[in-house]
Amino acid sequence: MGNRRTFLVGGLAALAAPARAATQDYAALLARAFGGPIDPLAAHRRAVGVIRACQARADRLLKGQGLRTGSVAQRLRDLAQDSRWLYSDDDAGRDRAVAEMNASVAGLLPLLKPAIGDLPVAEAKARRMSRADEAAGKAGYREAPADGRPGSYFVDLKTIRDRPAWTLPSTAFHEVIPGHLLQLPLQAGAAPPPGRVQASAAYFESWAIYGEQLAADLGAYRADPRGEIGYLHWRLFRIGRIVVDTGIHALGWSREQAIAAMTEMQGRSIAFITIEADVDRIIAAPGKYAAEGLGALALSAWRPRDRAGWPAFHRAVLADGPWPFGELETRLRR
Repeated sequence: MGNRRTFLVGGLAALAAPARAATQDYAALLARAFGGPIDPLAAHRRAVGVIRACQARADRLLKGQGLRTGSVAQRLRDLAQDSRWLYSDDDAGRDRAVAEMNASVAGLLPLLKPAIGDLPVAEAKARRMSRADEAAGKAGYREAPADGRPGSYFVDLKTIRDRPAWTLPSTAFHEVIPGHLLQLPLQAGAAPPPGRVQASAAYFESWAIYGEQLAADLGAYRADPRGEIGYLHWRLFRIGRIVVDTGIHALGWSREQAIAAMTEMQGRSIAFITIEADVDRIIAAPGKYAAEGLGALALSAWRPRDRAGWPAFHRAVLADGPWPFGELETRLRR
């Protein structure tokens, strides 16, 4: 990963007094966003460890695709430019992209059932935006299942040549099933009090990030190494946000340091935002994006090792959700 000091420096005790005060303020913001106490420096170290593991796995998979030289970041950029894995910039290409996203979800459903037990899975699909929305550059958006109407994720494919085929399965798992369009109708049915929903701001995105990992853990990429590379690329982005959020607000990184770190981790901008714009978002909202990634890591850490316990775990997480993660941990321990 190059100079590892980019990502991990000394502990809080080594910081000057003003920096310690700023870190304590940030710790309070991060705890509020997460819904429970979090040590920013421990979170930073944990996220760095996940990044290293993702890059090591991506290195092996990229070598299997014939990409053997250069950093993982550079090889991800190279793979993204390989025309063999790009859709055509026309109706046929967009229709194919959406069909393949839905095929990924359909292939996961038989694997998902043993992991969630009797939790209902709403009918939901990826769909094309209208041509007017595409032309206007509208971002991807969801319509949750309701009143017998299936759920829909309208995917942004305006710049379809920037969305290689290997990146879209994980997008489908995040946005459709087992991500947002599994969680949303369950939340609607539970009708949690508005105050709890407001206090659980990280939960919604954390579940969808965890949903990407759940799909991978269930074997979605067993015969799809490029799809797994896409999953890892998204994971480098999502967990990289923890590294950068804590780096900026707890370790005093500059904007330039944060951009360099994110570039070294994920290689290229993700589909819906540039690295530079993402860093600016993180600067403007201390703790928000770190909390979302940390919530996903918490869910994977709390999940039982024995898969026989997964249905009960997922029911406890989803059926009455959302919860602030501190309260959710207490409920799971009971």
